[in-house]
Amino acid sequence: MANEDVKKEKIVVIGDSTLVTGFKLAGVTEYYVAEGKEAEDKVAELMKAGNAGVIIVNEDLMVQMDWRLKRKIEAAAKPIVVPVPSRKGPVGEAESLREMVKRALGFDLMQKK
Repeated sequence: MANEDVKKEKIVVIGDSTLVTGFKLAGVTEYYVAEGKEAEDKVAELMKAGNAGVIIVNEDLMVQMDWRLKRKIEAAAKPIVVPVPSRKGPVGEAESLREMVKRALGFDLMQKK
């Protein structure tokens, strides 16, 4: 299979200006500075569109998000929504990255045989 045949899925960042700036410096090209309901609506829109592979959001947003959208995120294998702690530090309620990958792939990459 040639490289042109491989579908590239994008990484999208949604959050406050600090989060967005950090990921812009890391090379992420699609980002939205948004918080609260606006950010939640953007996550829902991206999930419905289906062209994002990973959506990175502030952890605070995940905690405050409507339960119906949380259920959709939990049930979806793609995109993976990754909560990142804000400047205040981790909230502690978010699912670990290891658990999200396990849910998305169906097996634990870190498990030793």
